Amino acid sequence: MALKADVPHWDLDQYYLPDSGKLETDLALMRTKCEGFAERRGLLVPGRALGPAEFLDCLRELEDITRLAHFLEGYAALAFAQDTSDQRAQSQLARVEEALTHVENDVMFFTLWWKELPDGEAGPLLEAAPGYRYMLSRSRAFRIHTLGEAEEKICNIKDLNGRQALQRLYDTITNGYRFEGSFLPGGGAGTMGREELMVHARSHLPEVREGAYRELYRVYGQAGPHLGQIFLALAGDWHLEQVSLRRHPSPQAARNKINDLGAETVESLLRVCRRRVPEVFGPYFRLKAKRLGLGTLRRYDVYAPLVPAEGTYSFPEAMAEVEGAFRSFDGQFADLALKVAADRRLDAGLRPGKQGGAFCASSVPGQTPWVLANFTGQRHDLFTLAHELGHAVHSQLAACLNVFEFHSALPLAETASTFGEMLLTRRLMGKAGEREREDLGFALLDDAYATVGRQAFFSLFEVQAHEMISRGATPDELAEAYLANLAEQFAGSVEVGDEFRWEWVSIPHFFHVPFYVYAYSFGQLLVYSLWRLYESQGPAFVPRMKAILAKGGSASPETILSQAGLGPLDDEFWLGGFEVIEGFIPRDQRE
Repeated sequence: MALKADVPHWDLDQYYLPDSGKLETDLALMRTKCEGFAERRGLLVPGRALGPAEFLDCLRELEDITRLAHFLEGYAALAFAQDTSDQRAQSQLARVEEALTHVENDVMFFTLWWKELPDGEAGPLLEAAPGYRYMLSRSRAFRIHTLGEAEEKICNIKDLNGRQALQRLYDTITNGYRFEGSFLPGGGAGTMGREELMVHARSHLPEVREGAYRELYRVYGQAGPHLGQIFLALAGDWHLEQVSLRRHPSPQAARNKINDLGAETVESLLRVCRRRVPEVFGPYFRLKAKRLGLGTLRRYDVYAPLVPAEGTYSFPEAMAEVEGAFRSFDGQFADLALKVAADRRLDAGLRPGKQGGAFCASSVPGQTPWVLANFTGQRHDLFTLAHELGHAVHSQLAACLNVFEFHSALPLAETASTFGEMLLTRRLMGKAGEREREDLGFALLDDAYATVGRQAFFSLFEVQAHEMISRGATPDELAEAYLANLAEQFAGSVEVGDEFRWEWVSIPHFFHVPFYVYAYSFGQLLVYSLWRLYESQGPAFVPRMKAILAKGGSASPETILSQAGLGPLDDEFWLGGFEVIEGFIPRDQRE
């Protein structure tokens, strides 16, 4: 699918002009700033109390260094994402990551000093730095998981040429995949990238959906054992560092700690999902099979439309729908979303080598976020835009926070994005005819499955996979476990082909951010609760929602939600989200 003229490409020259030398200048500036900060080490000696003014000066200097580091990392990551096959971008990303590793090691002495400071000395300093309080408190919470300075530096260097190198390798390999179109009517022509291929996974023709999935996992399946070895190495590294060295009780516990969530909250979420996903979505899948005229829904059919798509959207049309959806909620929401495109921070075209999927990158507060998508003109691309631009709205509302507390914890990071999708659904529903409204209703349930059910079972598999790897499991054994995971979540309501055993190696989050995926289930069920409040309160809810988003990462997820009148995050809370999902199914069509 060719790049259309009306589909935007971001302008990274806003970051650095090619061959300007500014990147090198900023790298050198960062080194100079670190050398200056290192002189602070002499202030942090036993028997010398650091005064509040000196402490604040240290924090502000560290914030300045951190902001520049995030800025540099953001550029290198974006340049790599726009063409993962570009050797110059690969080398540049590796060089920036190496520089950032040295920065982290150079300033580490201050963080270690703060963690080890006796409570009696830390308390007055904490009170003197209210703008940094959450960051400082969180840092001390990791005291028992922190190693000595030499060991911490070794871990950082190890990650540079180990974990990070393996992640770049995975991206370079998988973003270079090309897929044959021979399954298409008439035999197809040429090859396509993953984003173009997955358009056909939502075809109204059953044989085309099947062909797209078979082709996807033919390619991933051939590479499965090798990609699986990358995953084994990354999982082993995570276990070695987080469990063996840092003494977290389990691999997932390390992520829970980073997310500032109690283990009981995450266990409650996954426990409820494990029980309710088959109970809620099993009847829906049987209903969908009936509406599609199928005896049993196949995995190929899970996202099938009820009616053939009536044409495609141009990119301006898609943006107009998203703008209208956001503006129906709040004018500022729409304006902040449009700012991304107006500032040429949106890249939506299709190109060989471009990173697949979609993301929103917010490097530093005050900078308009960057959004990457792969626009094919299908209706689901509108929801991708609403999702990623929702992230962009979230980060801009939190722009007043410092760089340490700007990014929200992963479980709250999906709040604005999934709420944006709900707004878009409502808008499209209001404009649709009866058949399209029914199709949109089924698409809403498909999305609920994809974001709540599928991601929760991804998380359950990830926990199992890390346990198996610690006992010496092979990629083939993980593939068997993944098939069993699919069998449990579908509980006989969906027929699963054997090729789906390799689906897990096609999920980048498993490789990049261990135990990330439960955040999607968390965020979606949370948004259903927020949506119920919006429907009952109307415009009065808007300030409440914006207040949640403006908190960024300045408090724990549970604290932010408690202040908004939500929670506790127990079984009853998650069950309420599933009640909303069940309410999407028309009463006269429920089993």
